[in-house]
Amino acid sequence: MNQLNLIPQRDLRLIKAYSFGGITLKKRRKTARPLIEGLVHHVVFKSSKASGKLSFYHHKGLVNGLLKERAKKFYIEILDFVNMGNHLHLKVRFKDRKRFQNFLRTFSAILARKITGAHRSKSFGKFWDGLAFTRVLISKIEELGLRGYFEGNHRQRELGYAERETYLKQFNQFIYRLRQRKAKTVS
Repeated sequence: MNQLNLIPQRDLRLIKAYSFGGITLKKRRKTARPLIEGLVHHVVFKSSKASGKLSFYHHKGLVNGLLKERAKKFYIEILDFVNMGNHLHLKVRFKDRKRFQNFLRTFSAILARKITGAHRSKSFGKFWDGLAFTRVLISKIEELGLRGYFEGNHRQRELGYAERETYLKQFNQFIYRLRQRKAKTVS
């Protein structure tokens, strides 16, 4: 069943794009972040300064603990999570837009503060590359594609970049065949 059928039409009319944030949003007019309660969202937090001792992978326990604590506080369901060292990928579902926005705001602020050691008398400067990137996943094929992307990132971290590329090439061919098969059954 297509997830779009479950979304009230008034919500679909409000969405002009299914993604928001990241470095592509810099120096552009602000628009509302497209969020739909109950659907799966892909979230990315990216920092080019997160390397060496500031790497998210170096602070794995802190990142995992803070993520669980903030998700529990704001009733966010973390479906999957990948720590790539300089960026974090999350697959989440939520029931309240305001709580999710508070989760994004507080998680990113507390994580940056704890990793850099910044406080009132010791500032660090800008840590994040841009706003957190979010994308609404509106079909099961998109969710499957994200699962493959997460697996590719796991492979890159464990086995190297070449293994990731090999896996993603095969996985993308599989997704392409699925979409072709779906298009034939629809028409």
